Amino acid sequence: MMNFDFEDAELGELAERLADPDAAVRRIAVMQLAETADPDAVPLLIQALSDESVDVRREAAHALDEFEGPEIVSALVSSLDDADPAVRGAAAETLSEIKDPALGPLLLECLPDASTFARAALFRALRELRVPGAAAPAMASLDDADAQVRREAVSVLGYLRADDALFGLMNVAKNDVDAEVRRVAVGALIFSDSDKVMGALVHALSDSEWRVREEAATAIGKVMLADAVEALIGAMDDEYWQVRVKAAASLGRLKDARAVTALGEALSFQVSNLRKEAAAALGEIADPSALPFLEVALKDSDPDVRKLARWAMDRIAA
Repeated sequence: MMNFDFEDAELGELAERLADPDAAVRRIAVMQLAETADPDAVPLLIQALSDESVDVRREAAHALDEFEGPEIVSALVSSLDDADPAVRGAAAETLSEIKDPALGPLLLECLPDASTFARAALFRALRELRVPGAAAPAMASLDDADAQVRREAVSVLGYLRADDALFGLMNVAKNDVDAEVRRVAVGALIFSDSDKVMGALVHALSDSEWRVREEAATAIGKVMLADAVEALIGAMDDEYWQVRVKAAASLGRLKDARAVTALGEALSFQVSNLRKEAAAALGEIADPSALPFLEVALKDSDPDVRKLARWAMDRIAA
């Protein structure tokens, strides 16, 4: 047990409670230390990461979310290898809340010797920091044996908008064996304004997993790939209505009159979310050929569909 001298009486009292034989008392002391928001509480919280109680260690890992600094990063990284999965998860979550890019190099230093879980957590923490030095290890991890590591590495590259990672991301989007990794890779492609991604996104519209197809339908609209309109029209027949909803939204963004018939037919689909999105998309396209479909939609059972149909017709009239 480390010894601390505190001028603040409250911290001194909480330090004593951390030595209490009752784990519940120690856990409450950790929570109160976090509430003080006093930087002098950090050494005590780091000490609590080594407590014999899982509950205390987990609470300490969460409590450190209130602070930042190299010593906190080092302590949390060590906790990524805690014997208890809940503690590991809490440490990973707190690391992911780091906002200071200056701490990125320290996270990078920990990658080479990290365990599988720790590698995924470190990439997750690096993601929004956008540390340029993270690109190389993330690229190298695109073929990692662990799907979670690959997923987080893909996210890092997406946030970095690294042009030299584009081929690797497209390959993952098409070929990774894990559907969630493919989905995240498809989402990462929206950071590119290059037509080079069209092949990968269109390919993803026929992925075996509907969530990947849904992500692709969204991404095509965000990247504004006009040449993918026909593929999106085809997605309006997807067996999952969730994919159709995203395809309809993207068709509205692209404003191509070729989509009017597919969107108009969607106005009779049983799921109102799709009918609403189709009506909105027809309003964005604002082509007169949509009027017969919209006139029928004015009698829809859902008031939101009726409202959007009227809005779309007003857009066409304007």
